[in-house]
Amino acid sequence: MTAKIYWFSGTGNSLSVAKVLAEQLPEAELIPVAEAVNNPPAAAEVIGIVCPVYAWGPPAIVARFIRKMNVLPDSYIFAVMTYAGSQGGAPIIMRGMLESRGLDLHAAWGVKMPENFPPLGSAPAPEKQSEINREADEKIARIVAELQSLPRGHYEVASGFWRILSKIIYPPFCFFLHHRIDRFFRADEKCNGCGLCAEVCPVRDIEMVDGLPNWKGHCEQCFACFHWCPQQAIQYGRSAAVRRYHHPKADLADFRQ
Repeated sequence: MTAKIYWFSGTGNSLSVAKVLAEQLPEAELIPVAEAVNNPPAAAEVIGIVCPVYAWGPPAIVARFIRKMNVLPDSYIFAVMTYAGSQGGAPIIMRGMLESRGLDLHAAWGVKMPENFPPLGSAPAPEKQSEINREADEKIARIVAELQSLPRGHYEVASGFWRILSKIIYPPFCFFLHHRIDRFFRADEKCNGCGLCAEVCPVRDIEMVDGLPNWKGHCEQCFACFHWCPQQAIQYGRSAAVRRYHHPKADLADFRQ
């Protein structure tokens, strides 16, 4: 049984899940969505999509990949989505994207992980991060066990209120994402011009100009530049006091271009 696990992540939350799944599923290949979206790999018998929840829906880049993804007529497709507050109707939205191609989302799980979206506030304190990640590890282990039987019709979704909110919030989020939403980024006086932000950006939205990062207008809001900056020099809006975060099992080498 061949398997491909496609992942999108900025802080390593979703990547940490994808790594465990790739280790546990036989013959599984781990593939970044940011690379696959422009050159979709060959189909596989089992396809997993692992990504965070943005505005109670899948990231826009994941939506674009789903439209191009290569599949077999009988490919088993599942999703694992990481979230901080609620996953809302994200699995239902993703299922609709697949159904528009005549495909099924056979199962979907959610994993609660530490908050890392600066516009909504700071990441939790380190001790709280550890508690959340311990619980996440337990949930991931249960998902691995359940995946052994390739279940069908298994969907973890939020209550009706959050599903309705998804339908209201997600479309405008995707619209504004492509209207220079990265104009709110800036580098402050702590920036030493190391260029790491440009290296970790999954869509190469950052270029260094005169020793400072310049955002080019196609940001996916993963905030990898924000959280991985060793000087904590990258700010977003009024985010100077926001705590940075990346998953303890995430490796910077996985993000460098």
